[in-house]
Amino acid sequence: MSTETQLPATILGGNERVFLIHREGFFTRDYFCNLKDIPYVLQNELETNDSYTISEYWNKKFKRCSKKHLNEMFVANQISFTIK
Repeated sequence: MSTETQLPATILGGNERVFLIHREGFFTRDYFCNLKDIPYVLQNELETNDSYTISEYWNKKFKRCSKKHLNEMFVANQISFTIK
């Protein structure tokens, strides 16, 4: 029996950037979301010890984002969250 969880509705597209959060390990999982939804996914959908990568969909391909780049985008978009 599968225990799927559903994120709150996120509308992808328009002028917002699209991100992929890829949880690595035995049970891999992918989350597509906007910048404002990244804090929700990291706090509620991932365990504290999970290994993950965050990529940004840019120019028709995924580009891996650094913590510094993400934290700068959070500040620029007035999102009170920091990736450590």
